[in-house]
Amino acid sequence: MATIILVDDEQDILDPLQEMLESENFRVRSFLEPQQALAFLKGDTADLAVFDIKMPHMNGFQLLQEARALHPNLPVIFLSSKTEEQDQIIGFTLGVDDFVTKPFSKHLLLFRIKSVLKRYSADTEKGSKPIEVGGLKIDRDRHLVTWNGDLIELTVTECLLLISLAERPGTIKKRDQLMDAAHQGINVADRTVDSHVRNIRQKFKNVDPKADLIGTVFGLGYKLKI
Repeated sequence: MATIILVDDEQDILDPLQEMLESENFRVRSFLEPQQALAFLKGDTADLAVFDIKMPHMNGFQLLQEARALHPNLPVIFLSSKTEEQDQIIGFTLGVDDFVTKPFSKHLLLFRIKSVLKRYSADTEKGSKPIEVGGLKIDRDRHLVTWNGDLIELTVTECLLLISLAERPGTIKKRDQLMDAAHQGINVADRTVDSHVRNIRQKFKNVDPKADLIGTVFGLGYKLKI
């Protein structure tokens, strides 16, 4: 039974969501305050979290960063009334796995939750040997990525995207191929993949300023250069 954390400052949103998810046999922990969720995560873990963005005291962006400091591979979906493109770009840059805007259908959110859990568990259950390309090593089972022995903390979505590139180094992967690998059939915009790629590049450069793994092939997509 998967455990899901819900964080929203509106009880009227939390209660029906918790009831729906529990009816789908999920174990649910809901919190009105981000700090309550962080206190829970300090002593326990979850399979997925759903965070509202617009909350007093600590917004969803800050909560995502704090939660990932405790559990780097925790899948997170943002739930927010904000529809501006810039908010989604910020969210994907920070490494959120999906984004659902209010007002929303509970069935749509349930679909997104199941999709994120599916792509996480499917990759975990492959049980295949690690990918090693030059200084890059990817442990599929644990979603661990290292570069010349240094840990690169990627989200599940970023890791799946990198795996897709690393499986065939030098081969150009179109954006729709990368979207399918990282989002398992969910229709997302090209800019979402671009945001994930920018985030991966920056995380490698934070560890090694000379790292230059992913090349852009203009008009086509991306490829692993090593």
